[in-house]
Amino acid sequence: MNNNEYLISIGERMSEIRRAHNLTQEELAEKLDISVKHVSHTERGLSSLSLKNMMEFCRIFDCSLDYIIFGNQNNSPLSKIPDKIAEILYTGNEKEINRLNRYLEMYIELTEKQD
Repeated sequence: MNNNEYLISIGERMSEIRRAHNLTQEELAEKLDISVKHVSHTERGLSSLSLKNMMEFCRIFDCSLDYIIFGNQNNSPLSKIPDKIAEILYTGNEKEINRLNRYLEMYIELTEKQD
């Protein structure tokens, strides 16, 4: 993967997370104290945030820098679950997250009955 592909992947993950939290580019720019144009360029993979702003982005959205940079959750319990489920947790809408929670609750009920 070349540098541009990394920036595009990072930007896509950041955009997905921002949209999943119903935040506009303008609102994110204000929170990070950067221009809307810089947010747009970052999400499109044309530029990148400073490390300080990347860390602030992760704090705002409660996500890991490892997820933003590499797309994985190696430093968390999420690393043990399938990528698609982690993606739903990070970027899913409320309906998808509620559906996933219902499935997990059913799983817990079934495993408790087996004990």
